[in-house]
Amino acid sequence: MKKILYLGLFLLVFVLAACGSQSTSNGEKGSETTADSKPEGNKGKVTVMKIGSTDKKDVAMGKAMYKFKEIVEKETDGSISVEVFPDSQLGGERDIIEGVQLGTIQGGPIGAAVMSNFAPRFNLWSLPFVFPTREASHEILDGPLGQEVLADLEDIGIIGFNFWESGIRNLTNSKEEIKSPDDLHNLKIRTLENQIQLDVWTELGAIPTPMAFPELFTALQQGIVDGQENPFSVIAEANFNEVQKYITETQHLIGVNPFIVNKKFFEGLSGEEQEAIRKAADEAQAFQREEKAKEDASYKQALIERGMIITELTPEERQVWADKIKPVYDKHKKEIGEDLVNKLLEAGKK
Repeated sequence: MKKILYLGLFLLVFVLAACGSQSTSNGEKGSETTADSKPEGNKGKVTVMKIGSTDKKDVAMGKAMYKFKEIVEKETDGSISVEVFPDSQLGGERDIIEGVQLGTIQGGPIGAAVMSNFAPRFNLWSLPFVFPTREASHEILDGPLGQEVLADLEDIGIIGFNFWESGIRNLTNSKEEIKSPDDLHNLKIRTLENQIQLDVWTELGAIPTPMAFPELFTALQQGIVDGQENPFSVIAEANFNEVQKYITETQHLIGVNPFIVNKKFFEGLSGEEQEAIRKAADEAQAFQREEKAKEDASYKQALIERGMIITELTPEERQVWADKIKPVYDKHKKEIGEDLVNKLLEAGKK
């Protein structure tokens, strides 16, 4: 009888011990985290998306990258984590493009002028006086023509989603008020190191002088060059008002930055994640353009308060400048694409 009792007690202890062991095992497993696990609401692996720019974080372009991050992470419930690297933290624009091609960087808004070294038809946006207004530029860039040029990027492993705006360039000088090309009087104007820009300012009667931006303030101060051309934001931030007196609001070139993403990265995302990227790119673009317009107005007022004299051109006066450089369009049609240039010029008339 005692043997039976001891046997029963032994079995009871064994069963209780086994249950306790199983409970402990299940509890530990429930608290484990793996590479594929995430907090509640985030199921599956977190994908990191690095985006970079040469712009500072507190300007329109930088703010828009953080807006993109906010929207993507919200729309994907955190399955994509966007890391933003402004202010050239990932290198210059060429470095960022190459990084996107390699996949070490997943995206960012990059200047069309630099992009043209990888996709030549982006030089289309280096042609001046083709956009009559800021609003017209948005309509053209967002339309079939803009999409046609963006599609070229797929051949180099990149997807272009849309165009953000880096600024409207205007002419400054230290000599006198300029209203027409005839007023340039062989002035030495610092330009971008770009053949189209060199041809443009030569055709307008100036002496184009390419030089690195860090050298520009001293060159203006010493009279090595008489003027330069840049957006209001650059003019103000660089304190060019200290060495320049006059601004002619030529609005000759609207800088555009295609927002790009590595093609392999994008195609590896789920359908829902891809849609989130598209939505974020579109909403960030709208936000960036609105912020840029406010930024320009603020910087323009600041330059007036600093004593610069700003000359605004009428549409008719501006057309005189555009007519003067028509030979430049003809010269560069072949390399960019004659049909493409003709489409842009025609769209600009509407």
